[in-house]
Amino acid sequence: MFLPCLRIYPLHKRQHAVFIFLLYSLTGVGGSQVLVPQKVSAVLGKNVTLGCSVEVEANLSLTQSSWERRLPTGSVTVAVYNPVFGISIPPDYVRRLSFRSPSSHDATIVLEDVGFADIGVYTCKVATFPLGNTQASTTVSVLVEPKVYVSAGSVALLDEGNETVVATCIAERALPPAEVSWETDLFGHSEVTLQDEANGTTSTQVHYLWQPTRHVQGHALTCVVRHPALHTDFRIPYQLNVEYAPDIVVVGYDGDWHVGRESVQLTCKAKANPPAHHFRWIRLDGDMPEGVEILNNTLLFLRPLQRNDSGVYRCEVANAINLRSRDLRIRIQDQSQEQRYNSIAVAGAVMGAVLALFLIAVFTIIILTARKTSPPAFTDKVIDLPPTHKPPPPYTERPTAIPLAVHAPQVASLSQTRRADRRFEMAERTPTRLAPREPRSHSHQPLSYQEWVCHQHGTDRVYINHRENYV
Repeated sequence: MFLPCLRIYPLHKRQHAVFIFLLYSLTGVGGSQVLVPQKVSAVLGKNVTLGCSVEVEANLSLTQSSWERRLPTGSVTVAVYNPVFGISIPPDYVRRLSFRSPSSHDATIVLEDVGFADIGVYTCKVATFPLGNTQASTTVSVLVEPKVYVSAGSVALLDEGNETVVATCIAERALPPAEVSWETDLFGHSEVTLQDEANGTTSTQVHYLWQPTRHVQGHALTCVVRHPALHTDFRIPYQLNVEYAPDIVVVGYDGDWHVGRESVQLTCKAKANPPAHHFRWIRLDGDMPEGVEILNNTLLFLRPLQRNDSGVYRCEVANAINLRSRDLRIRIQDQSQEQRYNSIAVAGAVMGAVLALFLIAVFTIIILTARKTSPPAFTDKVIDLPPTHKPPPPYTERPTAIPLAVHAPQVASLSQTRRADRRFEMAERTPTRLAPREPRSHSHQPLSYQEWVCHQHGTDRVYINHRENYV
């Protein structure tokens, strides 16, 4: 943003006069103006440019432009440009101050190797004929760019150890204090420490604390520093170095070691930080068999496998942190896995064939037995229904009725005998104090022929006794 000493607004821009008045101050007389930035930030030890743009109308002429610095004792001139006589700079500034491109429209100067002593207010003055002087002021402040670096923690990072300082990001002697942070995906936290220096700067330290684990070995943290003297964020990566004991894996045994197999070996692989420096193979359930050679981390079987090679083998690995071991049980089979599978397949096929023959024989016997047995006649399954459900046969199919009088004596005798039996059974059930009733004698009362009624239908006759119960 520039600050003119004088501004003439055209009529068609009067609606913006209030806004422009907030951005600029008005000094001098009409017809010319000086534009300078309101504030300039210089970086300690580097160059700074103080811009001054001069606008002079056609009816005016520039006679001289100059820069003055305001000090507690008063103002001093630090640079002068005259279109006729040239440039004039005092001895105190001649080595560090110069005009960038002096002209009737540009009075910009460059101040080199800025120090804290250069902080203050600088004024750009322009003299025109016939109007006189016009000026505008700018304030110079000095920024101190921080010195940024990252240091490791005071102790080594041990796997599953206590929470400790992983690294520290430091922004030294910054003005104003730098903004420092850590970027990471770890589940740690930061601690910030500020320290004021004698020259008015501030040092910022940010410690990152975290509980180490081997799973993030080799991952990186990033220290990020932001400061007005830096054009972009300053970023420094820091790679984690977590130390841990060996993590062992034994390879080479596939579970199909059998007698006679050749060219087999066991390899002990270890992942460790710092790297492993000691490997050792031993057998726990006996001596190491003959024909076996140990080469660094590999156990070589130089001959075909034997039955007595079965056993428990241990691999020991050590580094500067600790010693670890891994046990492996080896079983030497009589046959290979493929041969065992083939034997099982043959046995299964034989059993399946036998089962199929057995089922065929059973089905054959069932079919032959069923054919020899004649099926039951339908009439054998018919059950004769009681008279209540069986309709009477036609009259033509019934036998000729015989008068009951012919058999009356036999019927009467049979009826009398049944009644006597009933009364005798009832007398036995009745208590003894009750006198039994004398049974009637019906022997002298033969069945009368009138008890039977003859029903005749054409030539067919049927006799029915109404004292009998028909269902």
